[in-house]
Amino acid sequence: MNRAKVRKLVFGAFFAAVIFLGTFVIKIPIPNGYIHFGDGFIYVAAALLPIPYAMAAAAVGGLLADLIAGFAAYAPFTAVVKLLIALVVGLIARNNAFVGRLRGHSTQTVGFVPLIAASIAGGAVNVGGYFATDCILYGLAAAVSSCPMNCLQSAFGIVVFFLFLPILTKAFVKFDR
Repeated sequence: MNRAKVRKLVFGAFFAAVIFLGTFVIKIPIPNGYIHFGDGFIYVAAALLPIPYAMAAAAVGGLLADLIAGFAAYAPFTAVVKLLIALVVGLIARNNAFVGRLRGHSTQTVGFVPLIAASIAGGAVNVGGYFATDCILYGLAAAVSSCPMNCLQSAFGIVVFFLFLPILTKAFVKFDR
């Protein structure tokens, strides 16, 4: 296995651990669940890693957090929703000039708008994915009642994304030599 592939695997495993810890350890209780940092870290992983690695990190981190927290019924749905979030955010945020500049590449224009669009799209996938999950598990009424809290979680994830992207990008660049 070549050095570049090993680095990608290590960074993917790192982000899976960060997503798990951000979801499982740092919790703000709300009705029907809790607010956590995990989604924001999924957005960061999707902006920095190749898309398949970000998807795997998101699925593994979210799945493990649900299993260990006692939400086993949600675990398979969470894995799918989180990998779809990483896919959408990764596709929109890839080759972003803002991320390139954070990583030390000189670019003419800084594309902050695609990162905003990527995070909003990721939040929409989160809300839609858990709406579908709640419909399957509990019915339409429960799904509708959980939407406001899922929207709050998505908004919190966007804030976390923009707070931690510069920090983790600099760390990522430092160790990606």
